[in-house]
Amino acid sequence: MGDPVALRSTVRKAIDAEIPNLAPENSQQIQFRILSPLAEGADRAVAQAVLEYPGAQLDAVLPLAVEDYLEDFATEESKREFRGLLALSSQPVRLRTQRIVEESRNGGDPTEMRLDAYQLAGQYVVDHCDVLIAIWDGEPARGRGGTAEIVQYATAHNRPVIRVWKDAFEVLHQQSRNEKLEK
Repeated sequence: MGDPVALRSTVRKAIDAEIPNLAPENSQQIQFRILSPLAEGADRAVAQAVLEYPGAQLDAVLPLAVEDYLEDFATEESKREFRGLLALSSQPVRLRTQRIVEESRNGGDPTEMRLDAYQLAGQYVVDHCDVLIAIWDGEPARGRGGTAEIVQYATAHNRPVIRVWKDAFEVLHQQSRNEKLEK
């Protein structure tokens, strides 16, 4: 992912440059709301960048029960950072409330359950956002629910995508004016 401060700066530049083009009719009165699973790295960098805008709100989208999700964070510092961001979310969306160990007692594979949970979280974000900001190297998917798969899901569902990578950004998908009018 690189330097998180530089990444947040690039995300802000991308938002400032592209959001007015994607929502020109109300670009002067945009209220930013970030939907994010708050995973380590890119998710948190984007959330922190958006939260720098005045009045911005965070809606955490938790793929797993908090106890299970915390197991995926490498350090205590990462867990603290997650908890701090989660505390900023007034109504977190909890896609799974039961622990995986409990659910797997009914014969489910815990690894597959985790992959399903991450995939569903990414799809939830796409289904409920106006614009997807993806920190993505452009490489094919390396696993189910990963960034490449979620970007593909977003474009298939006509969701605008701003791809940020290193110090650059681009719009990968943008609805045409006719598509917007048809909705």
